[in-house]
Amino acid sequence: MIPVLWSYPYNYVYKKSLLFNIIISHLSNNSIKFLKDENIIAENFQEQKLSFNYIRFCKYLNNIHEIFPNYDRRLRKEIYELFIRECSSIICLSYDMLDYSICEFPNANVSLSNLSELECSREQYFYDELAQICRSIEKIKLKIIENGLSRVAKLIEMQKQIKYIFIEERVECERIAHALEKQANSIIYLNLETYVHSLLYTLLPKLINLQFLRIHIEDKRSEKFKECIMNAGYYKLQILELQNISLELAISIIQNTNGNLWKIKIRLACCNKAKEYNQTIYKYCPNIKYASVFLNRIETLEELENIFIKCQHLKAIDIDEMILEKYRDNFLELVIKSAPPSLYKIHLSMMLDEFSEKTLNLFFSSWGCENKKTLHLYSRLTSCGRFTKGHKGVILYNYYDDDFWNHEITWD
Repeated sequence: MIPVLWSYPYNYVYKKSLLFNIIISHLSNNSIKFLKDENIIAENFQEQKLSFNYIRFCKYLNNIHEIFPNYDRRLRKEIYELFIRECSSIICLSYDMLDYSICEFPNANVSLSNLSELECSREQYFYDELAQICRSIEKIKLKIIENGLSRVAKLIEMQKQIKYIFIEERVECERIAHALEKQANSIIYLNLETYVHSLLYTLLPKLINLQFLRIHIEDKRSEKFKECIMNAGYYKLQILELQNISLELAISIIQNTNGNLWKIKIRLACCNKAKEYNQTIYKYCPNIKYASVFLNRIETLEELENIFIKCQHLKAIDIDEMILEKYRDNFLELVIKSAPPSLYKIHLSMMLDEFSEKTLNLFFSSWGCENKKTLHLYSRLTSCGRFTKGHKGVILYNYYDDDFWNHEITWD
């Protein structure tokens, strides 16, 4: 139990000051005396009696900077050197540790050799040193705010298998784009948020083993992005999340998968292809469980019915738009009539009082009489709970507080 709890010490702490005191107690007498003499820790600090060397069990240090009572660099250097010296295998570092010469600390070539996760945001000599020690990074988060990240690019190239990539791109960086292309075959997870005409677009068709794809682009008119994404084939893709991207491109991506998609989330899309998009789901996604769908256009309800009929694993539908009045009653009737037994989650981006009270009461009563699963109804405004009172089998959730999209490939 102790190795498990201490593998991620901050994750299990209930009092930061207690964790801090235990960690400080691992320091040598000389180090503690130095911290007291410099008034960095209290003169009356009492060392904890330790049953184990707990530090050696630590692996995940990504939040460890949160325990410090102040920003004194001397204190942090002492603690970070302790972790590097005593830990047998660090998996993830606190971003704050990158500001210290941790690769020069004793035992760094051992404790950092199995590093698996890293966050990078600016060029540092640290990455040159780390590239000589570590070949096992699989998960990397890049915040690209400058274009001279040659050391970060070299570190990426030196790794055996980069699998998970999160990129926030504010400027173009050719070196990073080329480095990631060398890792293209091993990448299974890409979360790309870009605010520029990105050089990374050419990477997209090369990610042949991708299982998770999330893209948010600001330059939605980019012809280069359109060309690259329409030439991509993601035959292992399971999860697709798109923001600020047209349904035309969403359709193209879905059509170039191999039926493995079980989650599709669409936000801020141009919806002039809503009917064709709904068609694409039931034609190409037999295993879909979670899906954004679109109404408010001619024949979209008919295509939603086809989704209900042909997608028998469907658990949740997401409607991220105000349903026009002329479609509301028919939508609720369709859910009762045709929804598969597996469906139990519905997200409506509107207040329930936009529906007529009579129609809602009939819908909730019918749902309860059909022996369906308990309905989890998600809304961004849950002040309309009065509509669900008295109806068994219906629970109203706040979309922001409760995770409607509660399944995805994680970084674990």
